[in-house]
Amino acid sequence: MPSRLSAAIPFRRTATCDLELLLVTSRRKRRWVIPKGNVRGKLPHASAAREAFEEAGVLGVISSQQAGFYHQTKLDGAGSKREIVVAAYPLFVNTLLHSWPEMALRNRRWLSAADAVALVEDAGLRALLARFARDYETHDPPL
Repeated sequence: MPSRLSAAIPFRRTATCDLELLLVTSRRKRRWVIPKGNVRGKLPHASAAREAFEEAGVLGVISSQQAGFYHQTKLDGAGSKREIVVAAYPLFVNTLLHSWPEMALRNRRWLSAADAVALVEDAGLRALLARFARDYETHDPPL
């Protein structure tokens, strides 16, 4: 059975209303990703908002409606592969913190949607972000 994680898609609008996405680096391989973590004791969207705070130092309004999901295959400590399903929720960022729990472990970067999609290596996440950008290029997702 696949493990379940939730993720936030942190976004904002520029002064000209262009969509920007916030990416963070993963801890080990330093790849550009979105904040994600295990769903434990919270609703999935609340868990995603918590991960965005811890990993990216952002606060905002999280949607309870899933923007989509993607699959990842991870190796566990014993070297066995396991499938992970990551459900992603839009997070309209209204506060960018100067310090946050994982600031020493990760970098964060605001990018245009097109640049964010190009920077992400994971094909499933890349497709999800491209869909998100296409769907919300001119208007924000329901929050």
